[in-house]
Amino acid sequence: MIKQRIKYRDGGSKRTVLSSIFLLALISWSMFWFYTHITVDTTERAVSGQLKEWVLYRFDTAVNNINTRADQLERRANALLDQPASGTGSIDINTLKAPLEHTLKWSQDLAGATVYDWPVKQASLALYLDGQFPRVMTQTALPLWLQQLPNTLTTRPDAKSVWWSPAHRHPVTGDTVVTLVKPILSTNGQLSGLISLDWKLDAILALATEAEATAGTLIWLTDRSGRQLAPEYLDQRRSYAKSLMLAAQQQTPMTIFQTGFEQLTLDKPTHPADLYYAPVNNGMSLAVAIPHTELEAPLQALRERSKSYLIYLGAAIMLLTVLGLSRLVPALRSLRASYIDKLTGLPNRSRLLQNLERDKSVSLILINLDRFREVNGLFGDHCGDLILKEVALRLESFMSSDENKGGELYHIQGDEFAITLPRRRPEMVQAQLEQILGFIRQTPIHWQNHEIGLSATVSAAVPWFDAPREHSLYIHAREAMREAREKGLHCCVYDGSEPLEQEFEYNQKWAGKLRDALDTEGLVAWFQPILNNTTGHIDKYECLVRMMDNDGGVISPGKFLGVAGKLRLEGHITRVMVEQCFVRFTDSPMQFSINLSYTDLQQAELTQFILQRLDETGVGSRVIFELLESANIENYDQVRTFVDEVKKRGCRIAIDDFGTGYSNFEHLLQLQVDIIKIDGSLIRNLDKDPNARRVVRGIVGLARSMKMETVAEYVHCEAIQMEVLRLGINFSQGELISMPAPELIAQVPKELTKLSYSGRSRAKTALNC
Repeated sequence: MIKQRIKYRDGGSKRTVLSSIFLLALISWSMFWFYTHITVDTTERAVSGQLKEWVLYRFDTAVNNINTRADQLERRANALLDQPASGTGSIDINTLKAPLEHTLKWSQDLAGATVYDWPVKQASLALYLDGQFPRVMTQTALPLWLQQLPNTLTTRPDAKSVWWSPAHRHPVTGDTVVTLVKPILSTNGQLSGLISLDWKLDAILALATEAEATAGTLIWLTDRSGRQLAPEYLDQRRSYAKSLMLAAQQQTPMTIFQTGFEQLTLDKPTHPADLYYAPVNNGMSLAVAIPHTELEAPLQALRERSKSYLIYLGAAIMLLTVLGLSRLVPALRSLRASYIDKLTGLPNRSRLLQNLERDKSVSLILINLDRFREVNGLFGDHCGDLILKEVALRLESFMSSDENKGGELYHIQGDEFAITLPRRRPEMVQAQLEQILGFIRQTPIHWQNHEIGLSATVSAAVPWFDAPREHSLYIHAREAMREAREKGLHCCVYDGSEPLEQEFEYNQKWAGKLRDALDTEGLVAWFQPILNNTTGHIDKYECLVRMMDNDGGVISPGKFLGVAGKLRLEGHITRVMVEQCFVRFTDSPMQFSINLSYTDLQQAELTQFILQRLDETGVGSRVIFELLESANIENYDQVRTFVDEVKKRGCRIAIDDFGTGYSNFEHLLQLQVDIIKIDGSLIRNLDKDPNARRVVRGIVGLARSMKMETVAEYVHCEAIQMEVLRLGINFSQGELISMPAPELIAQVPKELTKLSYSGRSRAKTALNC
């Protein structure tokens, strides 16, 4: 074990506290009352915490019971459909009747089961449970829930599709039920009918009663239509059940918008209560309300007992003093242990921040081990622990030199260490960072016949005259670490010469807005039309992301895409765009393009999602993926694999912003490009800049020779469009055609059609006539 260097710095405070405890034996009764108050308060918090844990346990049990039963019914419905309907779409009722009857006998909590042909005109087979025997319903009216079926169940069903109806009354038994609906698919995958199982609400409420943690607990279920369904309370709960349920309905979202467990307080003056609610797997949500009087009852009893104890415990003040000491000493030890990392025995991050707040005149060094997570994942936690202990020993060796006396070593978290040293000039600190790297890299570590080399990225922040905010040394050392990682450096020192506060505030502002937008569906797709210069029609759109603020304003991507890259949220934005655009163009004949970066293509989960949505929506023949023109593609095999997969589904590939930056022609060869989008920096001055025309003419010639289409970006006036037509560019995009908008263009203006080959040809013909 590594030798522990930290010394407890609050010894004087500890002795003062202990001396004060001994003096309690000599002071007046007022101190005794104060001590008793603290004891009672601590006990109340412990009892309150245990009671809340018990409430949560009962709530989780009820949710799990309902979910388990709902899953059993879904599996039972799947079992009934093991034999699909015939290719003609007919349903063999004789085949389904016996299993349905067996299901009703097996499940006494079911009120009935029904089979419908599609489209639904009447029930093909309707059964209900009469006592313990299933009966056939002779006359059945179509239930209202058939009108509420989601489109995904009727237009794009699959074998896993399932839907739960709102609560309704069974037409024969009169039971309130919730209906499980599954599609019946023909052998060719088409919807040929529906099968439904009616689950009795009384059975669901019986499972929900597990959540009654106290005698006054209220439980109820809310279906997808917002209807609240509760047991009939005949005790004291009857007086406040309706008012609490109404207050809960006003403060909680509808069932379809609930995503997980939530807790809030119902501030009702007469009956304040804690509310717990969560969605369950049968399309409903379970809510539990516990009045504060129920939670306060055991605490009030505790207070009453404590008052009576004061009379008897007055004479035992010395004994209480000893008891206080027995509790206080372990607490002080625990406080000391809370500042020490258990693995290395070094002070932890809390101790570092505490010491930095006490002394801001030190130089702070951060050491982050390279590839530690990969090594830990490959060889396991024991290997990772060995590496951390060995690194701590090597850093201890660095700290043992005379020039580093007065410094302190910390293990902050995971693969990160910190060192504080007396204040030094930046160039001296830079040299010490190199020394630290030498100590870490000196020899590899051996683990089970494997040799593991060690390396790290090291950053530092030295104090300056105007430290702008609390923990600024630590913040700027971390910023230096980020800069080193981004630039591929092993060392980086921040000395306060370049203020970062404005950048921090900007990043924090837009990071918060971006996360809120992702959580609240605040990112939307806008569409910029692309003119076909041959036909004069709009036949494709580029999909561009926009953020909507709280006032309904539109925020351009330049405000938040940079922050998204730093937070590694580009993939989330791309996922939102793919989902929205695929849905928007499902029923449209138009082609549409979506931008992808190399970072997006490195995320296997994201590329798999794109392929899955292509398969589900069938829009592949109209999708164009625009790959951003970049020179940092390190793994062409990975990108080519994605390109091959989307091309199998009919998609096309475009290179965006071609003609600027690196204009990497290898992309055209490696990525099977179909379209070249010529960058706006070349197009915007096309009518005035002969060099731009030469470059664009060369790009167009290259595209033609490789049988690729071309798109001119930033076409902002008629003069530019005329040059675009003269150069033979296939498509035009820009302000002249239309700026991005939330809706597609319904009709192409006549003056826009004239600015195309076909429009000019018709104009010449008219003149000749």
